[in-house]
Formats: sequence, structure tokens, C-alpha cells
Amino acid sequence: MTRGLAPQPRLLWAVAIGAALIALAIVSPLLGFVAVVYNAGLVIIATRDLALLPGRSGYRVRRTVPEPFSLGEREEVTVVVENPGAAGLNAVVADHAPADLKPQPREVGGRFDAGGRLQVAYQTSSPKRGAYPFGPVDVQVWRDDGWWRRQVRLQQPDEVAVFPNVVAIKRIQLTLRRGLRAMAGMRRARPPGASTAFAGLREYVRGDDIRRVSWTATARRDHPVVVEVEAERGQNVMIAVDCGRLMTAPAGELDKLDHAVNAALMLAWVAHAYGDRVGLMTFDDHVTGFIKPERGSTQIRRLTQALYAVKSQSIEPDFGHAMTHLALRLGRRSMVVVLTDVQDPVASKELVAHCLRLAAKHLVLVVAMSDPSVLSARDSPIDTSARAYEWAAAEQFVASRRESFELLRRGGVLGLDVVAGNLSPALVERYLELKERALL
Repeated sequence: MTRGLAPQPRLLWAVAIGAALIALAIVSPLLGFVAVVYNAGLVIIATRDLALLPGRSGYRVRRTVPEPFSLGEREEVTVVVENPGAAGLNAVVADHAPADLKPQPREVGGRFDAGGRLQVAYQTSSPKRGAYPFGPVDVQVWRDDGWWRRQVRLQQPDEVAVFPNVVAIKRIQLTLRRGLRAMAGMRRARPPGASTAFAGLREYVRGDDIRRVSWTATARRDHPVVVEVEAERGQNVMIAVDCGRLMTAPAGELDKLDHAVNAALMLAWVAHAYGDRVGLMTFDDHVTGFIKPERGSTQIRRLTQALYAVKSQSIEPDFGHAMTHLALRLGRRSMVVVLTDVQDPVASKELVAHCLRLAAKHLVLVVAMSDPSVLSARDSPIDTSARAYEWAAAEQFVASRRESFELLRRGGVLGLDVVAGNLSPALVERYLELKERALL
């Protein structure tokens, strides 16, 4: 949108007619007089219309953005422009939003109200974490049946940050609150070595484990009473995020690392809500960051800041170094969630070996993301010879991943292989399942 004045199409047509009358004045002096009168009137009308448009000054602009932007989410940006002199005028607003945020639409039309206020909104999508600068706001105004458009540029510099997905966390808050109340009353059998805590007493119902009957309470109340237990709170959840070469690969709209970052923050928030201590480790060919497991909102902010700054590197991850570092730093039994990528058993040999070793003391969950394009290649109909080769390659890749997860399972390591776009809810669901089963 160019600054300054721009003629409306009707003005261009009027000027063209005036030029034609001047050209025809050569034929007849009368037409020359008509041309002079016409063009003089046109100048007066156009000048009057220009005077009725507000000048460059008197505008105020305000931009409202999400704080912060959430990775991978579609979010709304609102722009408010105010000028009492523009009351009732038509307008188009073009915000100089960062192109990487994919603003749509780039120009938004509207009309100033009687008080000279115009509010417009547009959508953004944030495919990458980081800081992004906003520029000025361009506004173009004109009158109904007017001859001119005035275009002004309003300076409104701003810098915003795209963080891991906090919008998704807000979506599940209500569900989690309900889940917390429901979870407190669940009955669980205690697996060997599981840590459980007393949750209360209630009347016996058909199907309850007879070993949960409290004979002392039963004698006092003169009817069967059972003990309710729940998974012990205050346990350690350690999230390890692989930032190596394989995590740079795209998986849908985001790359695999960004999917992992969103899932890590979601899991951290849920574990915090359940009273567990949460920590974070990032690594590639060495450990790039370590935050020991702790409770509290301050810890969640610390993890959010750390995940915001995570970057992938085109180098092979050193799982041996990373898992050894965890083994040395984690004193008590913990749930270790490794967000990485799993390939065939040969390529994943180091990952499998060191996770099996770590599982001797800790509950290890290896989480990998399936590429939607690979699954689509495997599941789509085979209608050409080229598609047959594509299907065979995709099927072989999926089968190899399945074999790697089977090796982990045999060694007592839990696995989760899920489509990248469903990673966050699937990981939270698995965590809640493990809490319900009191496996930690």
C-alpha cells in the first residue's frame, strides 16, 4: 500500500472525459468553452473532496497480539485505528506483520464508526519459534462517492515471541481439573515396586479386589469397606529432547523438533498439575541443557524459556553421553521421557542399548514421531508401478521402526510411536495412564 494520495477510478474517468473535451475544442469553440467549464468544475469538486479527508496527523493506532504467540497455532491479531476526523469513512488497513507468521488476509477493510474508531483483525500461523518484528500500519481512507483515497503510514514497531504451544495447554485445563478429581477416586491394583498412597475409604462394591478390604474399618462400620489408593505425588518426570540431525526433518507443518518442544511443554504442565517434579535435558552430540526436576510455577516458566531457545543441529546425537548424564544426575527412580526419532534397529542400536541400561533403575518411555507423508505413502492406493515402489519403501521403513520398538519393549522400555500432529495429546494420555497404573 503506497503512502500519499490515490485517485478513485471515477476521478480517472472524469479526467479522461475532460481530456477528450479539450481535444475536441479544436473542432468547435463551443466545445472549448464546455471543456473549460467542465475541467474547472472537476478541479473544484476534487479539491473539495480532498479537503474533506482527514490529514496525515490525528491518527492513533494500537495493535493487540497474543502474548506470547504459540507455535503451530492459528491466532488472531487485532489492530485499532482512531481518528475523530475519519468518522464514517471507509478504510483498508494493512499491517506490516512478519511474513514468517503467515498473516491472512494482508489487507482488511472496514468503516470508521461515529466516534472515529476502526477495529480490524487478521489471522496468523507460527511455524517457527523465535522473535519476530512488526512494522508500521498502513491505512487508506475514502468517502462514499468520493474522488480521492488518502493513504497514511502509522509507525507501530513491535517485537513478538513465538513460544512453544501454550494455547493447547489452556485448552486442556478444564479437562485436567476434572481429571484430577476423577483420578483421586480411582481404584488401582499395586504392581510390584509401584509407589502408592492412601486416598481414603469407601464401601465395598462388587468387583473390588478383596485384598483392598480394610477389616478394621469393616468391623467398626458393620459392612465391608475397602481402601482407596492413588499414585503417589511428588515423583520425578525427566524430559529428554533430542536436538540432533533427525529432528530437523519436517513432519507436517512443523519440523520434528518443534513437535517435540510442544509435547515437552504440554507434558511438563500436566505433570506439574499432578504434583510431580519436572525436569528437562536437551542434547545433540553433547548435553546442551539440564534443568533438574522441581515443582512450582517458577519451574514451568524456566522450562518454557529453555524450550523456547532450543535449536536443532545437523549432527548425530550421542545417546550414550546423554543417558549416562541422566543416570549420574538422577538419584531417585524417575520417569524418563526421551523425545527422539527411531529408525531401523541398526541405526537405532545406540539408542536402544543405552535406554535398556537406563531402564534398570528408571521408567523409560521412548517417544518417536511418524512422518504423515510416510504413512500416507503406505496407506494410499497403489495404482502405478511408481506407487508400488513408494509403498514398498514406506512399508519397509514403518516395519523397521516397529522392530526397533519391539526391541525396546523386550528390554522393559516403554515406547510411543505416534503421528507428529497428535504427539502432545498422545504423550499426555500415556503419562496419565502410567500414573493411573502407578508404574513409577
